[in-house]
Amino acid sequence: MYDSVFVPTDGSDGSAIAIEHAIELAERYDADLHTYYVIESVQMAETIDDFTDTDMYGRLEDAGRGAVDEVVERAQTAGIDGVESSVDLGIPHEAILDYVDEHDIDIVVMATAGRTGDEREIIGSVTEKVIRSAPVPVVVVNAAEAT
Repeated sequence: MYDSVFVPTDGSDGSAIAIEHAIELAERYDADLHTYYVIESVQMAETIDDFTDTDMYGRLEDAGRGAVDEVVERAQTAGIDGVESSVDLGIPHEAILDYVDEHDIDIVVMATAGRTGDEREIIGSVTEKVIRSAPVPVVVVNAAEAT
């Protein structure tokens, strides 16, 4: 049913619960597992090149690499052979949707903090934006389960 399962991560405790679900799906369907960390692009420098040459970008990239490496390790421990990981710079929901299209993803597993009211209006929700635009099913896991 699913040949490729995709779990974007931000390295948070909330995404850890989504990772568990994604690994279970990949095991059940003998699917490849993809994981992805998006360094949110912001106007912190005159150009992207100026930003990517900063220490801050290096620290963010290291954090992203650590987050996806943890997913890879957990998946390999579970016996999943086909695991792909990447770290990229972009607008999170757009980068996630592009990844889905470019890698022929069958299902996405994401966590949500479950924000409501003004907090949701101010912060926005990457998960909600992905749900509204994804061409494939999106499984949403309540991040509160991780706490």
